[in-house]
Amino acid sequence: MGTYRRLLAYVWPYRGRLLIATLCMVGVSLSNALISATVYVTLNGLENRTRVIVDNIPHAAFLPRIEFSAVWIPVIIIAVFLLHSLFDYLSKYQMAGVGIRAIRQIRDDLYSHLMKLDMGYYSRGRTGDMISRILNDVGSIQGGVTDVFVDLIQQPMTILFNIPMVFLWGGPYAFFAILVFPLAAIPIIYLGRSLRRITKRMQERSSDITAAMGETLSGIHVVKAFNQEEYEIRRFSEINRSVFDFFKKSVKITTIQRPLVEVMGAIGTALAVWFALQHLPADRFGAFVGSLFIFYEPLKKISKVNSTVQQTVASGHRIFEILDTQPNIVESSEAVSLEPEISSVRYDHVWFSYEPNQPVLSDVTFEVKRGEVLAIVGPSGSGKTTLMNLLLRFYDPKRGSIRINDTDLRQIQVKSLRERIGVVSQETVLFNATVAENIAYGTPRTTREEIRQAAEAAHAHPFIDALPKDYDTIVGERGTRLSGGQRQRLAIARALLKNPPILILDEATSHLDAESEREVQNALEYLMEGRTVFVIAHRLATIQRATKILVLEDGRIVQEGTNESLLKKGGIYKRLYDLQFNL
Repeated sequence: MGTYRRLLAYVWPYRGRLLIATLCMVGVSLSNALISATVYVTLNGLENRTRVIVDNIPHAAFLPRIEFSAVWIPVIIIAVFLLHSLFDYLSKYQMAGVGIRAIRQIRDDLYSHLMKLDMGYYSRGRTGDMISRILNDVGSIQGGVTDVFVDLIQQPMTILFNIPMVFLWGGPYAFFAILVFPLAAIPIIYLGRSLRRITKRMQERSSDITAAMGETLSGIHVVKAFNQEEYEIRRFSEINRSVFDFFKKSVKITTIQRPLVEVMGAIGTALAVWFALQHLPADRFGAFVGSLFIFYEPLKKISKVNSTVQQTVASGHRIFEILDTQPNIVESSEAVSLEPEISSVRYDHVWFSYEPNQPVLSDVTFEVKRGEVLAIVGPSGSGKTTLMNLLLRFYDPKRGSIRINDTDLRQIQVKSLRERIGVVSQETVLFNATVAENIAYGTPRTTREEIRQAAEAAHAHPFIDALPKDYDTIVGERGTRLSGGQRQRLAIARALLKNPPILILDEATSHLDAESEREVQNALEYLMEGRTVFVIAHRLATIQRATKILVLEDGRIVQEGTNESLLKKGGIYKRLYDLQFNL
């Protein structure tokens, strides 16, 4: 139950509301216990016609003889049920307020923690599974921290307050009903354990549904281009059927608990009633039977509580799996802010691997001075992008170090580091927001004029001006309302606006036509002046004027120099050059 206690910790900040709700639950439980008394006075009034006379409870000698007019019976009934309804409303209203606040906080904490996890976590997980945990799992625990809390307090109190009423009306015959009470806990405990295991498996498969939908819908153009609609339908149907099978099992368990408790309660009630019929007057007998039903109703609700708790624990476990995950990139308490002026970037004997004993970078050493343009080339999988991911500190080297201005990246504040680096990647990422918001992403206080200037420098202004609402046009999810070249120019404008001292260009002009590429290249060359620039190049035509070129192969630097010197040396760079220009 450690998981459940952790979930309840989110309720504790609202203990003022909890106290009010608890006091109201006491009122509900007391009014529940008084219901059997209304049955007694009603039947007693019917028997005596004009009076209610309480003098036939020999085992309760402490009670004085009570007598009052039968006209008070309707008032008593209304008063009891009015109090019950009022307290019930107030307790549920307060607990609902606590519940929605707790759920909001859990969802905020979960999303905030996800944002702080390193890229290694995202490379291992699935986006659909993370979304499922934020939406489905967090949503499914709401009843576990509100309804359950109500029942865990109110139902035991109802039983506690009603036990004296059962003995008051039934006397010694109440023991037959009470003896069955412990036996009802056996199926609750046994079935609850099974339900928790099944619920966890069902939620894991439910996250597979979210993941499958996300993958398929985001790549729908590929699905249709390859005529794979029927395949995706079958794949989704198989996952959905698996969830359905687990759901059926959970329904069987949750629905069987209440009938089992009812049967056990009926056995105890039947035994008690059998003896009571022979010895109790009508008014006490009616009140006794009523109190027995009130006694067993909370027990049935507690069986439902157990089901809800088990489902909540299964969801909570999946939530805390994320919250307990610690990022591998941890900022030092002594980390310093990176100076705006960048004099050098040095990789010093850097080794890195994503998996043990499978190095992606091996003993990489080089230095780039301010104002230099370093181009990185090599076959696919040679480690070019990984090299830049280390500079952004998405990962830390396994051995060696990366230094900026002679300061190890691990001693630099992460936020400060990334503020000094601008990135334009081959895979352009735009958000479902306006053109202006996408350009200003990361620099929110930018003026509209500065956004326009950046767009003009990236040669994006002409097509933006032709959009229905120019800079206020929504670009769609992932920028789907724009062409690939248009998306790339917005990404370049974003980097231009940031105006960082370090630039990372991952084939930044790859989606542009020849004319736009030439214009944007001029803008980039202007931006590069006086800055440290890293260019990951696949097309060698874009890097011939680089200050220095590194050639990577299997994670190692195999060649280093300028375009002319590398062509003279021959080797892998000459081979790549010939493949592109001397076909």
